[in-house]
Amino acid sequence: MSATVKVAVAGAGAWGRNHLRVLHGLGALAGAVEVCEASRERVRKDYPGLPVWGSLAEALRHGASVDGIVIATPAPTHADLASQALRAGRGVLVEKPMTLEAGEAQRLVDHADAAGRTLMVGHLLLYQPAVTELKRVIDSGILGRVHRIHQERTNLGRVRSTESALWSLAPHDVAVLIHLMGEAPLQVSAAGAAFLQPGIHDDVHLELAFSGGRSAHVHVTWYWPGRRRGLRVLGERGMLVYDEADQSLTLHRKRLQGGSLEAVDEGSVRVFEGPGEPLRLEDEHFLHCLATGSTPMSDGRSGLDVIRVLERADAQLLAALPPTLKEA
Repeated sequence: MSATVKVAVAGAGAWGRNHLRVLHGLGALAGAVEVCEASRERVRKDYPGLPVWGSLAEALRHGASVDGIVIATPAPTHADLASQALRAGRGVLVEKPMTLEAGEAQRLVDHADAAGRTLMVGHLLLYQPAVTELKRVIDSGILGRVHRIHQERTNLGRVRSTESALWSLAPHDVAVLIHLMGEAPLQVSAAGAAFLQPGIHDDVHLELAFSGGRSAHVHVTWYWPGRRRGLRVLGERGMLVYDEADQSLTLHRKRLQGGSLEAVDEGSVRVFEGPGEPLRLEDEHFLHCLATGSTPMSDGRSGLDVIRVLERADAQLLAALPPTLKEA
């Protein structure tokens, strides 16, 4: 299938290079789009004979064999480039965040629907085998009713100037939460701090409320002494811990017993472990959807749900800033 469907990658930066490598390995790379001449030369050196264009418009005019576009450019460009590709009749995989405004995301969904084209969002964590297993275990009912989910994504750097830690780090985690809960949150509350650059939050906490009294907490920051990435699911009959570092999933048979609230600890067991190739799985899924017309797991509508959460949270964060810190 990958030999018959061809995809071009827009953006040959750090993440775009990963897509180039994976798609080339799958035999599905049709070309690259890059505005920087030095980066274009690097792509030509790495992939001799590969068409390399200086703009998406040029690729869409001359790339007749291009069935889809992967957009791995800076976030502020996503909405315009994805719209160009969809209007030209190409399927699109746009990296996170899908857009920086819910209105823009809605327009992309509308464009894709009107054109009958694939629109997929690069929420990479959804394609991790450990997260697939996490969803399966939750849905199996082994935990009973899920009460709450905790997520954290912390490290020192990489600080961005065009988007906050919320927009840079939280899209993956919010996408996973919506996937695990099976719905978008009913309520969103946000608190955080912007101390490195005016108006750009460096440390953010989200509280999300879902139906049935379920809730979730997300902490993201790029100003932290250590790298911590993981997720904890608290259920009525046990708990699950997902460690992103080693891609493991541990079931803790711990709970508070009935009306007495007595602590019960029946030990723990590792139920999954093993690194996957989420980007390869994600790109293969995109190729499959282009070839068959199937709806992507991380489709435009799920991406829109994520942007709505981020937009609501961002509005609260900015409203809470002192006037002197809202802009440079």
